[in-house]
Amino acid sequence: MCARRNEVMSALRHLAAILLLTTVVACGGGSGENPAPGLDDSPTAMALASNRAPAKGTSTVTLPATTTATVGTSLQLSAQVRDKNGKLVSGAPVAWSSSNPAIATVDAAGLLMPLAAGSTSVTASANGASALTAVTVRPASIITARSRYVGTNLAPIAYYSSQFPFADLMKSSGGWHSMEDNGTWDAAFPALRADGYPAALKTGQHAVNAVAWNDTHYPAGRYVVLWDGSGSIGFPMSKVTIAQSAPNRIAIDVTDTSGQLWVSIDKTSVTDPVRNVRFLLPGAEATYATQPFSQQFLNRTTPFSVLRFMDWGMTNGSPVAEWADRSHVADLTYANQNGVPIEVMIDLANALKVDPWFCIPHRASDDYVRQFATLLHARLDPALRPHIEYSNEVWNTGFEQTRWAVDRSQALQLPLSAGFMPSAFYAQRSVEVFKIIQQVYGAADSGRLVRVLAGQAVWTQFLDSALAWNGTAANADVMAIAPYFNAEAADLVANVNATLQLSGDQIVDQMLANIRGSVKTSMLMNADLAKRYGLKLKAYESGPGDSSWYFPADKIDLMTAKFAEANRNPRMREVYLEYYGQWVASGGDTMNQYNDIGGWSRWGLWGALEYVTQDAASAPKYQGLLEFINAHPLIP
Repeated sequence: MCARRNEVMSALRHLAAILLLTTVVACGGGSGENPAPGLDDSPTAMALASNRAPAKGTSTVTLPATTTATVGTSLQLSAQVRDKNGKLVSGAPVAWSSSNPAIATVDAAGLLMPLAAGSTSVTASANGASALTAVTVRPASIITARSRYVGTNLAPIAYYSSQFPFADLMKSSGGWHSMEDNGTWDAAFPALRADGYPAALKTGQHAVNAVAWNDTHYPAGRYVVLWDGSGSIGFPMSKVTIAQSAPNRIAIDVTDTSGQLWVSIDKTSVTDPVRNVRFLLPGAEATYATQPFSQQFLNRTTPFSVLRFMDWGMTNGSPVAEWADRSHVADLTYANQNGVPIEVMIDLANALKVDPWFCIPHRASDDYVRQFATLLHARLDPALRPHIEYSNEVWNTGFEQTRWAVDRSQALQLPLSAGFMPSAFYAQRSVEVFKIIQQVYGAADSGRLVRVLAGQAVWTQFLDSALAWNGTAANADVMAIAPYFNAEAADLVANVNATLQLSGDQIVDQMLANIRGSVKTSMLMNADLAKRYGLKLKAYESGPGDSSWYFPADKIDLMTAKFAEANRNPRMREVYLEYYGQWVASGGDTMNQYNDIGGWSRWGLWGALEYVTQDAASAPKYQGLLEFINAHPLIP
């Protein structure tokens, strides 16, 4: 992800020389701002889009008599405007209003955002004429029973992610970068505050922050941007229309969601600098302080019985060692090397009433573990069962935590299984972590903990050695693997030309053959191992594991498209039903999809949904998961 971010920023530096900083400004009052010369202070001076001139002779406006919507799911309304002769008027500006904004709001573009169950009416007005539609808002679907067999990993937090889990897009933003009028990027700010905001700007310097990226399908509608301090805010390189502007608040309308969204600080007071910027999703202004998660994200993740926070915690290669190193709720962005704050993970589990799965950083000290356990015990709903795993894939030599564990093994003179795997250290440290957390929880509450030991699915020696080390198995509850499936022949570089001639159906056939063959064998083999040690078998990750990054450069995009074609094939619903059915028949318990929501690329086609606003009917992997859940409604 860091490589991708650097690639994006490098490209933007080249573009900056030819881009004009398009900005709209609103001042928060005060004095001492550092002005950016050449910028018009009018809040609408540099808007990228505007409504057309009013159509003359308009005499009627038409809306559906009734509209039905669901809490948390936006709905685009459309009004027909006709002139006095009954001719349809194209481009006539329409004003929208809701009689009860507590039930549903409607923005200037006609995007309805249902907030609560109930009734309201929406009026569309144009040139003195108006029409009304009676809106009924239904509650969001409530899942009364999840399946114990279906959990999910949450995708990493990033400005280029299509997950959009937070009501405030700043929490997944790329952080502040310097952009100067002469095209220079990432020059130093004159001074930087502890919270990551510039304390001052040079003449011609702007602080810019990406909050959404190309093709991530962020919601359309009216966004609200708030901030503290005195200065000016703009939206460079973004297709937005300024709807409202006031001190410390701008409302922008977004209809084209294919491009990027940026926010900039163009002026900032040296005595009262701009800070605490909030870039709020449509409809979130009244609720973001008490409900920090986006409703669409909550709706998408509600069906799962377990949420694994490995990527939210930036577990792989984590630098976190002491409690003071962790992220905090007030941080500018959670897209950082320390990950999402633990408090936020716990709050999401509480909001959805779903069991959380935490991965403890590999460098975490005993004090960190103790402080983590204290917070978890105090904040997590006692009805929920937290899964505890030490780090992630400590068998995988591609990860820094595994190399670190090998070094620790040598320092502690612990054996390496097969001569290179740190299974003994992994087992020993896992048990130490489990025992510290149990001590904090106490005898009465320790039964709520689910202690997880994880290993490789196709090679059991790491787990077998770890479980056998000094009675480790007696201090665990779960053995976990990642039984990914793939299109085996299509994954081979030697077959690339033949693979590119295959249909999506033929790729799907290879996936099914893999599930029925080596994946089934691996599931059964690991189920036997778990049974031998008296543990439940769970999957910390699962799903299709195909990627294309390693193919010849001229074939990477073609192979990515080929695998995407297969993953969008309606038969993937059947693939998932058979896959999960095979898992349960083999003796498996919870299997966590990797992952919930994410765009597909050469690095993998992980997301069950490609973006949070996707119609579930167009996402066969997600449909397969939901159908399996409905067929196996068992509460753990």
